[in-house]
Amino acid sequence: MGRTAAATQARERAHLLIRLAAIALGGTLVLLAGVGATSLAALVLVLYLAAAVTVRYYPPLQRAPFVVPVLDLAAVTGLIFALPLTLGPWILYAFAIGVAALRAGPLGAVAATALAVVGYDGVLVARGEQARATDLWPVQALIAIGLVTAEIVWALGRQDIETLWSRIHARALSGLTRQREPDEVLRALVHELARLQSVQGAWVWAIGPDQRIRTTVSVGAAPHAEMVASAEAARTLQVPSALERIVPDMAGLSIPVSVDPPLTIGVDEIKEEDRAMTAGAIHDLVGDAAALLSAAFERTHQDEKLRTLDDTARAIGEIGGERTQAGVLASTVLAAERIATGRAAIIKPTDGTVVVGDLPGGPLSELARDRRLPAVVSAGTVPLAAQVLGGEATVALVGISEGRVLAALGPADLLGARLARLEQIAHAARDRLALLVERDALQLAANELGRDVQSLGGALRAKEDALTTAVHELRNPLTAVHGYATLMSRNLQAVQGQLTQLERLMADLLSAEQRTPGDDAPVDAAAEARQAIARARIRGARIDLDAPAQPVRVAIGRARFAQILDNLISNAIKYSPTAEPILVSIQTDATSGKVSVVDQGMGIPTEHLARVFDRFYRVGGTADAVAGQGLGLSICKEIVTAHGGKIWAESEGPGRGSTFSFTLPLAIGAATT
Repeated sequence: MGRTAAATQARERAHLLIRLAAIALGGTLVLLAGVGATSLAALVLVLYLAAAVTVRYYPPLQRAPFVVPVLDLAAVTGLIFALPLTLGPWILYAFAIGVAALRAGPLGAVAATALAVVGYDGVLVARGEQARATDLWPVQALIAIGLVTAEIVWALGRQDIETLWSRIHARALSGLTRQREPDEVLRALVHELARLQSVQGAWVWAIGPDQRIRTTVSVGAAPHAEMVASAEAARTLQVPSALERIVPDMAGLSIPVSVDPPLTIGVDEIKEEDRAMTAGAIHDLVGDAAALLSAAFERTHQDEKLRTLDDTARAIGEIGGERTQAGVLASTVLAAERIATGRAAIIKPTDGTVVVGDLPGGPLSELARDRRLPAVVSAGTVPLAAQVLGGEATVALVGISEGRVLAALGPADLLGARLARLEQIAHAARDRLALLVERDALQLAANELGRDVQSLGGALRAKEDALTTAVHELRNPLTAVHGYATLMSRNLQAVQGQLTQLERLMADLLSAEQRTPGDDAPVDAAAEARQAIARARIRGARIDLDAPAQPVRVAIGRARFAQILDNLISNAIKYSPTAEPILVSIQTDATSGKVSVVDQGMGIPTEHLARVFDRFYRVGGTADAVAGQGLGLSICKEIVTAHGGKIWAESEGPGRGSTFSFTLPLAIGAATT
């Protein structure tokens, strides 16, 4: 069962209860009247009861507009006529007035009151001599009862209507609040307005800057899709006003719903009797929708701003990732096209050259020339630009670098709002171009430096050749010295040996570039050790040799082997007390020969053993006590390593002496022990 059917049944049930109450009161009055009035009054009561039940359960009678109220008034009038006036039977009219008020509202109550007064006056006329002057006061009472009943029914009806409007308003707001986009809010608002009672149509007017009014959304009756408004009509659209002031052949309301952008709601055909109530509901609904629409526009604006910021950040990242100047310019144009939603280009205003992009350079250069940038310019301000781009076109101009300008086409309002974003992109491009220019300059300087290095390398090679020549010239005086030393006494053999060693080293220096390890003839380690010991004994050192009787041939030249032994023995002498014995030991295995120099000197702390072969490294505490540069051991390591051997140092700690050992591969086919 629908809500309307249920309400109808409840109303008819109330009618029946009121009639039954009237019949019950009438029965009481019949009993009080006595035997004389019983027959006619009882008959009227029975007939009224039958009619009340019939009306309740026979719907066609309920739909008859005047039958039921007339039936109630006729039955009550019959009872009043049959009963003595002294019992006050006129009170039964109150029940008939109540039924009429429930059925037809305040008008029904007033009409029933008027008919009750007429009926009562008719009874008084029919009674003739039985009527008294005091029987006229019930007329005033009936009028009062009718007016009070009508007022109560009107107030209750007004409350019901307000409740209904509140329910409709709440339902409409519920639908509006679920919308997020401005267009969705407007469509929902127009749809809800068109559903209101007595409204024939609703629409939205968008007001353009040229006073053109466009109908964007409509439901039901609506004006033309587009029309030009007069200045007075345009001003009228800015405030709530009657619709006929804008569209003369339509009657309704126009209410502004948004200022930016300017939008107005139009509502057509409001019935005169419902105008006050409906107009109030429309104003309330449009007022609430205006707040929701403003929030939707603000939300859309913020979303658009966030999207623009995201596009700008992404564009700046792409520009910053470019490795060439051409790539930076191309990325800048693409980013400007996305932000301006139109075409873009980079031009040179001085000559109209288009660096990147597909826009004409001549008109754009005319727009940018002698203008303070950044700026948003209408193409109509320059004849050439208006002819090529169109008088309605709008261009945003932003300087990138000296002599280059970024130009973007798009809607005027959009370019004005996003000019700052275009300037940020241009700034990023300007910074990136400056970095790339600096990088290119550094690369050019690096290339020039490379050429200078090559030139210096040639100069260094020339100096090396001069050194070779100088060393070669030293051979002659050394040869003479060597001859004279041979003629000297046997005590000067050590001098001759040292000169021979010096000559070997110089010869090795001269041929170092052409010779590789292994090219020299192998040497007998034991024989060379004896010569090195002999050279050292001249300095007063006590040195012993522990070597096998057979030759121990190792794969190294005589000069280099002597250089290693001299450095190690000299090192042992420097760091050992005078007259302390030094032992040189030579051992062999299947593939290599091992030479060790053992002293009883100062010793080496354990933490320094791994670094004593580093160039210029000296053990702390000995640098001041013993002269030296820290090069001898590093030279030994370089020679041994170059010939495929190993060298190391051993010591049990300070004051416990040191042992320096190295190994070299045996010469192929050498005899071993």
